[in-house]
Amino acid sequence: MGFLSNLFDVFKKGEDPDSIYTDEVLGVTHWSDEDESWHGEYRGLKFSLDYERLKKPSDAVVAFAREVLEVPEFLVASVATEKDKEKVSLTRHGDIYAAEVDGLTIGEIHFYLHKGKRRMFIGLEGGRDYRVWRIEYADRTCEGMGFDS
Repeated sequence: MGFLSNLFDVFKKGEDPDSIYTDEVLGVTHWSDEDESWHGEYRGLKFSLDYERLKKPSDAVVAFAREVLEVPEFLVASVATEKDKEKVSLTRHGDIYAAEVDGLTIGEIHFYLHKGKRRMFIGLEGGRDYRVWRIEYADRTCEGMGFDS
């Protein structure tokens, strides 16, 4: 019955999320029905914490967010490195993306778990022509940068 019980787990409703979640380090976050996550700001960085069918964010997601947000130098350096790599990889299109990539800034950072592993993605602001840029991570290891149109 392993398959069926796993299937039923997918369709469980879970607990109703609290509209406000307060963490002693990250501060106050507010629930968004549209995004199904709690949103907050810490030291000028916007972030969101994923909903895992619990009334508040999981301890693992909160701990990961604290770890990353308390040392923002990692994020700044990582984003700069990925922007440089992306500009090199996009040179096959000429220089049309170089200025756009240079102008991208850190937007919201989303923290979540996938198959029990810590993950995050950083939404980047400043894309042109409806391009939505982001950088994805498995824990603190960057998996690459790209955009959706």
